[in-house]
This record gives sequence, C-alpha cells and structure tokens, in this order.
Amino acid sequence: MPDLLLCWTWVRRRTPARDIADFDDGQPLRVVGFTQSIGGAVKVSVGKGKQVARLRQGYLRLAAGEPPHWKDARGDRSATLQAPFRLKSAGGKVRLAPKFERYELVTDAGTYDLAVPKKDAELVRHAFGGGAGPR
Repeated sequence: MPDLLLCWTWVRRRTPARDIADFDDGQPLRVVGFTQSIGGAVKVSVGKGKQVARLRQGYLRLAAGEPPHWKDARGDRSATLQAPFRLKSAGGKVRLAPKFERYELVTDAGTYDLAVPKKDAELVRHAFGGGAGPR
C-alpha cells in the first residue's frame, strides 16, 4: 500500500545508490537500527540474579566529513563514534526484526554491535569505509 501511495504522489522511493550519492554530496542521513553496546549497555534482569544487555532501538546519523553519531530512540543515550572503523558482518538474525542485518563495528574505542535494515546496509558499509579495513 505505501508503494502505491508513493506512486500516486510522484514521490520516488529511496534506493541504495541514491542514498550513497546523497551521502557523498554531503547530505546527512539517518538510519534506524538496533544496538546493545553503543552508548553503554542497559542491563535487564532475566531472573535468578542474571542480567543481560537489552537490545535498544535508535538512529545512526551519517554525514560525510563528520563522525557517525548514535542516538537512542527513547531516553537520552547517545554516542559519537570515532575513526578508524572496521565493519564486519556478524551473521545471525535480529530477534523480531527479520529485515535487519547484524554487524560488528570495531573502532579504537572498542567493539560494538549494530543491526541495520538490509536496504540500508550498503549505505552503512559505504559510510564506514566498505568494511574492508580502517577508514
């Protein structure tokens, strides 16, 4: 249904190539995602004195020439990520989000988990230097 509405209003759908071109032209973009570790882990009790890190939803702001910035959708947790970056596919599924891919983001400050929509994965890999090595 949303595709039909976009077609009727002459609004073009976003494509990975268009997102990458906009990013390279200096337009800041926001990518929705999930993490447990960026900005610090939030622990929740699962019983018998055990705690696990909770998966949090948020936004990754990507802009050419600026460090990527994570902001939680709820609350005030945020973090600016510092280069160099190495993005590696972590495989596996994201619970309750089948259209997302998992990644491991390695920086000088530490290693973080990140899950982004499959349709935005190409942009994220491009923004973090292709995942081939430090940016």
